[in-house]
Amino acid sequence: MTLNFDSEVQVFYEGQKRILNFYSIWPQETRCQRLMHSIHFWHVFSFWIMLFNLILMLHIVINIGNIDEIVKGFFVLATCMAYTHKVYSVKVNNVALLQLFQDLHAAHFRPEDAEEELIFVAARQLSYALYKYYGIISVTALTMLLITQYAIDNTQLPLATYHPFSAERGTFGYIFMYWYQCVALSLSCFVNICFDSLCCSMFIFIKCQLDILALRLQRLGYDCDEIVELQLRDQLKHCIEHYMRVVELSANIEALIYKPISSQIFCSVLVLTANFYAMSLLSDDKLVFLKFFIYQSCMLIQVFILCYFAGEIVQRSTELPHELYKSNWVHWSRSNRRLMLMFMQRLDTAIRIRTFNASHAFDLALFSSIVNCSYSYFALLKRVNS
Repeated sequence: MTLNFDSEVQVFYEGQKRILNFYSIWPQETRCQRLMHSIHFWHVFSFWIMLFNLILMLHIVINIGNIDEIVKGFFVLATCMAYTHKVYSVKVNNVALLQLFQDLHAAHFRPEDAEEELIFVAARQLSYALYKYYGIISVTALTMLLITQYAIDNTQLPLATYHPFSAERGTFGYIFMYWYQCVALSLSCFVNICFDSLCCSMFIFIKCQLDILALRLQRLGYDCDEIVELQLRDQLKHCIEHYMRVVELSANIEALIYKPISSQIFCSVLVLTANFYAMSLLSDDKLVFLKFFIYQSCMLIQVFILCYFAGEIVQRSTELPHELYKSNWVHWSRSNRRLMLMFMQRLDTAIRIRTFNASHAFDLALFSSIVNCSYSYFALLKRVNS
Protein backbone atom coordinates (compact mmCIF):
# COMPACT_ATOMS: atom_id res chain seq x y z
CA MET A 1 0.00 0.00 0.00
CA THR A 2 1.52 3.30 -1.14
CA LEU A 3 0.47 6.28 0.96
CA ASN A 4 1.04 9.89 -0.05
CA PHE A 5 1.27 11.16 3.51
CA ASP A 6 1.20 14.91 2.81
CA SER A 7 -1.85 14.77 0.56
CA GLU A 8 -3.64 12.49 3.02
CA VAL A 9 -2.97 14.86 5.92
CA GLN A 10 -4.40 17.78 3.93
CA VAL A 11 -7.80 16.08 3.94
CA PHE A 12 -8.02 16.81 7.67
CA TYR A 13 -8.09 20.59 7.15
CA GLU A 14 -7.81 21.73 3.52
CA GLY A 15 -11.54 21.96 2.73
CA GLN A 16 -12.31 23.98 5.86
CA LYS A 17 -9.29 26.20 5.25
CA ARG A 18 -10.47 27.05 1.72
CA ILE A 19 -13.97 28.04 2.84
CA LEU A 20 -12.67 30.12 5.76
CA ASN A 21 -10.45 31.96 3.29
CA PHE A 22 -13.63 33.59 1.91
CA TYR A 23 -13.83 35.49 5.22
CA SER A 24 -10.25 36.78 4.67
CA ILE A 25 -9.06 35.11 7.86
CA TRP A 26 -5.67 33.79 6.75
CA PRO A 27 -2.54 36.00 6.52
CA GLN A 28 -1.37 37.12 3.09
CA GLU A 29 2.11 37.55 1.62
CA THR A 30 2.07 40.86 -0.24
CA ARG A 31 1.13 44.26 1.14
CA CYS A 32 -1.66 44.73 -1.42
CA GLN A 33 -3.21 41.36 -0.56
CA ARG A 34 -3.03 42.14 3.16
CA LEU A 35 -4.79 45.47 2.60
CA MET A 36 -7.56 43.98 0.44
CA HIS A 37 -8.11 41.07 2.81
CA SER A 38 -8.19 43.41 5.81
CA ILE A 39 -10.88 45.55 4.16
CA HIS A 40 -12.90 42.48 3.21
CA PHE A 41 -12.60 40.95 6.68
CA TRP A 42 -13.82 44.08 8.46
CA HIS A 43 -16.63 44.42 5.94
CA VAL A 44 -17.78 40.86 6.67
CA PHE A 45 -17.22 41.13 10.42
CA SER A 46 -18.93 44.50 10.90
CA PHE A 47 -21.77 44.40 8.35
CA TRP A 48 -22.66 40.71 8.12
CA ILE A 49 -21.79 39.56 11.66
CA MET A 50 -21.90 42.36 14.24
CA LEU A 51 -24.80 44.22 12.61
CA PHE A 52 -26.77 41.01 12.42
CA ASN A 53 -26.13 40.41 16.13
CA LEU A 54 -27.22 43.97 16.84
CA ILE A 55 -30.59 43.76 15.10
CA LEU A 56 -31.27 40.45 16.87
CA MET A 57 -30.51 42.06 20.24
CA LEU A 58 -32.66 45.10 19.36
CA HIS A 59 -35.58 42.80 18.56
CA ILE A 60 -35.25 41.16 21.98
CA VAL A 61 -34.98 44.51 23.79
CA ILE A 62 -37.97 46.00 21.95
CA ASN A 63 -40.09 42.91 22.74
CA ILE A 64 -38.75 42.42 26.26
CA GLY A 65 -42.26 41.87 27.63
CA ASN A 66 -43.20 39.21 25.05
CA ILE A 67 -41.59 35.88 25.90
CA ASP A 68 -42.57 34.33 22.54
CA GLU A 69 -40.76 37.04 20.57
CA ILE A 70 -37.77 36.85 22.87
CA VAL A 71 -37.46 33.11 22.25
CA LYS A 72 -37.78 33.57 18.47
CA GLY A 73 -34.90 36.04 18.45
CA PHE A 74 -32.79 34.50 21.17
CA PHE A 75 -32.20 31.04 19.71
CA VAL A 76 -30.65 32.64 16.60
CA LEU A 77 -28.74 35.26 18.63
CA ALA A 78 -27.09 32.65 20.86
CA THR A 79 -25.92 30.75 17.77
CA CYS A 80 -24.53 33.93 16.21
CA MET A 81 -22.72 34.90 19.42
CA ALA A 82 -20.82 31.60 19.36
CA TYR A 83 -20.08 31.94 15.64
CA THR A 84 -18.79 35.51 16.16
CA HIS A 85 -16.33 34.24 18.76
CA LYS A 86 -15.17 31.52 16.37
CA VAL A 87 -14.45 34.00 13.57
CA TYR A 88 -12.62 36.35 15.93
CA SER A 89 -10.63 33.50 17.48
CA VAL A 90 -9.51 32.07 14.13
CA LYS A 91 -8.54 35.55 12.89
CA VAL A 92 -6.48 36.31 16.00
CA ASN A 93 -4.74 32.91 15.94
CA ASN A 94 -4.46 32.51 12.17
CA VAL A 95 -0.66 32.23 12.14
CA ALA A 96 -0.67 29.67 14.95
CA LEU A 97 -3.36 27.64 13.14
CA LEU A 98 -1.33 27.57 9.93
CA GLN A 99 1.68 26.41 11.94
CA LEU A 100 -0.51 23.71 13.49
CA PHE A 101 -1.49 22.49 10.03
CA GLN A 102 2.19 22.28 9.13
CA ASP A 103 2.94 20.34 12.32
CA LEU A 104 0.53 17.62 11.19
CA HIS A 105 2.90 16.89 8.28
CA ALA A 106 5.86 16.19 10.60
CA ALA A 107 7.78 13.00 9.85
CA HIS A 108 7.24 11.54 13.33
CA PHE A 109 3.47 11.33 12.65
CA ARG A 110 4.01 9.32 9.47
CA PRO A 111 2.87 5.65 9.48
CA GLU A 112 5.77 3.22 9.31
CA ASP A 113 4.13 0.09 7.84
CA ALA A 114 1.02 -1.16 6.08
CA GLU A 115 -0.96 -1.81 9.25
CA GLU A 116 -0.34 1.72 10.52
CA GLU A 117 -1.27 3.10 7.10
CA LEU A 118 -4.64 1.35 7.34
CA ILE A 119 -5.27 3.08 10.68
CA PHE A 120 -4.31 6.43 9.20
CA VAL A 121 -6.46 6.00 6.07
CA ALA A 122 -9.46 5.01 8.22
CA ALA A 123 -9.02 8.20 10.27
CA ARG A 124 -8.77 10.30 7.11
CA GLN A 125 -11.95 8.76 5.72
CA LEU A 126 -13.78 9.39 9.01
CA SER A 127 -12.66 13.02 9.01
CA TYR A 128 -13.88 13.57 5.45
CA ALA A 129 -17.19 11.78 6.08
CA LEU A 130 -17.80 13.87 9.19
CA TYR A 131 -17.12 17.10 7.29
CA LYS A 132 -19.48 16.06 4.48
CA TYR A 133 -22.41 14.76 6.52
CA TYR A 134 -22.22 17.45 9.18
CA GLY A 135 -22.31 20.01 6.37
CA ILE A 136 -25.40 18.37 4.86
CA ILE A 137 -27.20 18.38 8.22
CA SER A 138 -26.29 22.01 8.90
CA VAL A 139 -27.38 23.21 5.46
CA THR A 140 -30.66 21.31 5.88
CA ALA A 141 -31.30 23.11 9.18
CA LEU A 142 -30.39 26.44 7.55
CA THR A 143 -32.80 25.79 4.67
CA MET A 144 -35.63 24.93 7.05
CA LEU A 145 -35.07 28.14 9.01
CA LEU A 146 -35.18 30.30 5.89
CA ILE A 147 -37.99 28.73 3.83
CA THR A 148 -40.57 27.58 6.37
CA GLN A 149 -41.73 31.12 7.15
CA TYR A 150 -42.20 31.77 3.43
CA ALA A 151 -44.33 28.63 3.16
CA ILE A 152 -46.42 29.57 6.20
CA ASP A 153 -46.79 33.31 5.62
CA ASN A 154 -44.79 34.92 2.83
CA THR A 155 -45.58 38.41 4.12
CA GLN A 156 -43.23 37.85 7.11
CA LEU A 157 -39.45 37.79 7.17
CA PRO A 158 -37.80 34.40 7.81
CA LEU A 159 -36.20 35.51 11.11
CA ALA A 160 -37.43 37.60 14.01
CA THR A 161 -35.12 40.63 13.91
CA TYR A 162 -35.41 44.38 14.23
CA HIS A 163 -35.95 45.97 10.80
CA PRO A 164 -35.67 49.74 10.33
CA PHE A 165 -37.48 49.67 6.97
CA SER A 166 -41.02 48.90 5.96
CA ALA A 167 -41.74 45.19 6.39
CA GLU A 168 -44.52 45.05 3.83
CA ARG A 169 -43.97 42.43 1.17
CA GLY A 170 -42.72 43.81 -2.13
CA THR A 171 -41.13 46.94 -0.71
CA PHE A 172 -37.42 47.68 -0.91
CA GLY A 173 -37.08 47.33 2.87
CA TYR A 174 -38.67 43.87 2.85
CA ILE A 175 -36.50 42.61 -0.03
CA PHE A 176 -33.32 44.06 1.50
CA MET A 177 -33.97 42.58 4.95
CA TYR A 178 -35.01 39.24 3.46
CA TRP A 179 -31.74 38.83 1.57
CA TYR A 180 -29.70 40.29 4.42
CA GLN A 181 -31.09 37.72 6.85
CA CYS A 182 -30.51 34.87 4.38
CA VAL A 183 -26.90 35.83 3.65
CA ALA A 184 -25.99 36.65 7.27
CA LEU A 185 -27.40 33.38 8.60
CA SER A 186 -25.77 31.40 5.78
CA LEU A 187 -22.38 32.89 6.63
CA SER A 188 -22.80 31.77 10.24
CA CYS A 189 -23.79 28.29 9.07
CA PHE A 190 -20.67 27.81 6.93
CA VAL A 191 -18.35 29.06 9.68
CA ASN A 192 -19.90 26.56 12.10
CA ILE A 193 -19.50 23.75 9.56
CA CYS A 194 -15.85 24.58 8.96
CA PHE A 195 -14.78 25.30 12.53
CA ASP A 196 -16.62 22.41 14.20
CA SER A 197 -15.54 19.84 11.62
CA LEU A 198 -11.98 21.20 11.76
CA CYS A 199 -11.88 20.73 15.53
CA CYS A 200 -13.24 17.20 15.18
CA SER A 201 -10.67 16.45 12.46
CA MET A 202 -7.88 17.51 14.83
CA PHE A 203 -9.33 15.22 17.51
CA ILE A 204 -9.55 12.36 15.01
CA PHE A 205 -5.92 12.94 14.01
CA ILE A 206 -4.78 12.73 17.65
CA LYS A 207 -6.86 9.59 18.18
CA CYS A 208 -5.26 8.10 15.05
CA GLN A 209 -1.78 8.77 16.42
CA LEU A 210 -2.72 7.14 19.72
CA ASP A 211 -3.99 4.08 17.82
CA ILE A 212 -0.67 3.88 15.96
CA LEU A 213 1.23 4.24 19.23
CA ALA A 214 -0.88 1.49 20.82
CA LEU A 215 0.00 -0.83 17.94
CA ARG A 216 3.71 -0.11 18.37
CA LEU A 217 3.52 -0.72 22.12
CA GLN A 218 1.89 -4.11 21.59
CA ARG A 219 4.68 -5.15 19.22
CA LEU A 220 7.54 -4.39 21.61
CA GLY A 221 9.59 -7.53 22.08
CA TYR A 222 7.66 -9.60 19.53
CA ASP A 223 9.29 -8.48 16.29
CA CYS A 224 12.43 -10.59 16.70
CA ASP A 225 13.16 -14.14 17.76
CA GLU A 226 16.03 -13.20 20.02
CA ILE A 227 15.51 -10.05 22.04
CA VAL A 228 18.28 -7.51 21.55
CA GLU A 229 18.18 -5.25 24.60
CA LEU A 230 19.78 -2.23 22.93
CA GLN A 231 17.39 -2.41 19.98
CA LEU A 232 14.46 -2.86 22.35
CA ARG A 233 15.48 0.21 24.33
CA ASP A 234 15.62 2.25 21.11
CA GLN A 235 12.12 1.08 20.18
CA LEU A 236 10.79 1.95 23.62
CA LYS A 237 12.40 5.39 23.51
CA HIS A 238 10.92 5.91 20.05
CA CYS A 239 7.44 5.16 21.46
CA ILE A 240 8.04 7.55 24.35
CA GLU A 241 9.10 10.31 21.96
CA HIS A 242 6.05 9.69 19.79
CA TYR A 243 3.77 9.91 22.82
CA MET A 244 5.31 13.18 24.01
CA ARG A 245 4.89 14.69 20.54
CA VAL A 246 1.22 13.69 20.58
CA VAL A 247 0.87 15.30 24.03
CA GLU A 248 2.50 18.47 22.70
CA LEU A 249 0.23 18.50 19.65
CA SER A 250 -2.84 18.04 21.87
CA ALA A 251 -1.75 20.95 24.07
CA ASN A 252 -1.28 23.18 21.01
CA ILE A 253 -4.71 22.27 19.67
CA GLU A 254 -6.33 22.82 23.06
CA ALA A 255 -4.73 26.26 23.43
CA LEU A 256 -6.18 27.36 20.08
CA ILE A 257 -9.72 26.02 20.31
CA TYR A 258 -10.78 25.67 23.96
CA LYS A 259 -12.14 29.22 24.23
CA PRO A 260 -14.40 29.21 21.13
CA ILE A 261 -15.62 25.68 21.85
CA SER A 262 -16.34 26.62 25.47
CA SER A 263 -18.37 29.63 24.30
CA GLN A 264 -20.16 27.32 21.86
CA ILE A 265 -21.06 25.00 24.73
CA PHE A 266 -22.41 27.91 26.79
CA CYS A 267 -24.43 29.29 23.88
CA SER A 268 -25.69 25.79 23.03
CA VAL A 269 -27.34 25.57 26.45
CA LEU A 270 -29.18 28.82 25.68
CA VAL A 271 -30.17 27.66 22.18
CA LEU A 272 -31.38 24.25 23.37
CA THR A 273 -33.42 25.86 26.16
CA ALA A 274 -35.02 28.35 23.77
CA ASN A 275 -35.74 25.60 21.23
CA PHE A 276 -37.32 23.32 23.83
CA TYR A 277 -39.58 26.18 24.84
CA ALA A 278 -40.44 27.10 21.24
CA MET A 279 -41.25 23.48 20.38
CA SER A 280 -43.56 23.22 23.38
CA LEU A 281 -45.43 26.37 22.32
CA LEU A 282 -45.68 25.60 18.61
CA SER A 283 -46.39 21.87 18.70
CA ASP A 284 -49.76 22.42 16.97
CA ASP A 285 -48.17 23.92 13.85
CA LYS A 286 -46.44 20.91 12.30
CA LEU A 287 -44.28 22.82 9.81
CA VAL A 288 -42.98 25.26 12.43
CA PHE A 289 -42.45 22.39 14.85
CA LEU A 290 -40.45 20.55 12.15
CA LYS A 291 -38.28 23.64 11.67
CA PHE A 292 -37.41 23.85 15.35
CA PHE A 293 -37.00 20.07 15.61
CA ILE A 294 -34.45 19.94 12.77
CA TYR A 295 -32.61 22.95 14.17
CA GLN A 296 -32.61 21.39 17.64
CA SER A 297 -31.28 18.12 16.21
CA CYS A 298 -28.51 20.00 14.39
CA MET A 299 -27.51 21.77 17.61
CA LEU A 300 -27.41 18.49 19.52
CA ILE A 301 -25.26 16.92 16.79
CA GLN A 302 -22.96 19.94 16.86
CA VAL A 303 -22.33 19.61 20.59
CA PHE A 304 -22.24 15.80 20.43
CA ILE A 305 -19.48 15.50 17.80
CA LEU A 306 -17.26 17.97 19.65
CA CYS A 307 -17.68 16.11 22.93
CA TYR A 308 -17.56 12.63 21.41
CA PHE A 309 -14.33 12.93 19.41
CA ALA A 310 -12.60 14.83 22.22
CA GLY A 311 -13.76 12.09 24.60
CA GLU A 312 -12.31 9.45 22.27
CA ILE A 313 -8.87 10.94 22.94
CA VAL A 314 -9.38 10.57 26.69
CA GLN A 315 -10.65 7.01 26.31
CA ARG A 316 -7.82 5.89 24.04
CA SER A 317 -5.10 7.51 26.13
CA THR A 318 -6.34 5.74 29.26
CA GLU A 319 -5.99 2.41 27.43
CA LEU A 320 -2.31 2.91 26.57
CA PRO A 321 -0.94 1.42 29.82
CA HIS A 322 -2.85 -1.80 29.02
CA GLU A 323 -1.43 -1.79 25.48
CA LEU A 324 2.08 -1.44 26.90
CA TYR A 325 1.42 -4.31 29.30
CA LYS A 326 0.59 -6.53 26.31
CA SER A 327 4.17 -6.25 25.08
CA ASN A 328 6.69 -9.04 25.62
CA TRP A 329 8.16 -7.35 28.70
CA VAL A 330 8.67 -10.51 30.78
CA HIS A 331 12.06 -11.31 29.23
CA TRP A 332 13.39 -7.75 29.15
CA SER A 333 16.39 -6.62 31.10
CA ARG A 334 15.95 -4.85 34.40
CA SER A 335 16.84 -1.43 32.96
CA ASN A 336 14.29 -1.76 30.15
CA ARG A 337 11.60 -2.90 32.56
CA ARG A 338 12.38 0.09 34.77
CA LEU A 339 12.05 2.39 31.76
CA MET A 340 8.78 0.70 30.84
CA LEU A 341 7.46 1.21 34.38
CA MET A 342 8.33 4.92 34.31
CA PHE A 343 6.59 5.26 30.95
CA MET A 344 3.54 3.42 32.26
CA GLN A 345 3.34 5.81 35.20
CA ARG A 346 3.43 8.72 32.75
CA LEU A 347 0.63 7.12 30.74
CA ASP A 348 -1.61 7.12 33.82
CA THR A 349 -2.27 10.83 33.13
CA ALA A 350 -4.81 10.83 30.32
CA ILE A 351 -4.70 13.33 27.46
CA ARG A 352 -7.67 15.68 27.81
CA ILE A 353 -9.02 18.60 25.81
CA ARG A 354 -10.07 20.91 28.61
CA THR A 355 -12.80 23.53 28.66
CA PHE A 356 -12.49 27.14 29.84
CA ASN A 357 -12.81 25.61 33.31
CA ALA A 358 -9.67 23.46 33.42
CA SER A 359 -11.27 21.01 35.85
CA HIS A 360 -13.64 19.85 33.09
CA ALA A 361 -12.86 18.25 29.74
CA PHE A 362 -14.86 17.81 26.55
CA ASP A 363 -16.36 14.33 26.69
CA LEU A 364 -19.71 12.54 26.65
CA ALA A 365 -20.23 13.30 30.34
CA LEU A 366 -20.15 17.00 29.46
CA PHE A 367 -22.62 16.42 26.61
CA SER A 368 -24.99 14.66 29.00
CA SER A 369 -24.78 17.49 31.50
CA ILE A 370 -25.47 20.05 28.75
CA VAL A 371 -28.66 18.28 27.69
CA ASN A 372 -29.78 17.84 31.30
CA CYS A 373 -29.03 21.47 32.13
CA SER A 374 -30.89 22.71 29.04
CA TYR A 375 -33.97 20.67 29.83
CA SER A 376 -33.90 21.81 33.47
CA TYR A 377 -33.81 25.46 32.39
CA PHE A 378 -36.64 24.78 29.93
CA ALA A 379 -38.77 23.16 32.66
CA LEU A 380 -38.12 26.15 34.94
CA LEU A 381 -38.96 28.63 32.17
CA LYS A 382 -42.11 26.72 31.26
CA ARG A 383 -43.23 26.61 34.88
CA VAL A 384 -42.61 30.35 35.45
CA ASN A 385 -44.60 31.30 32.33
CA SER A 386 -47.44 28.79 32.73
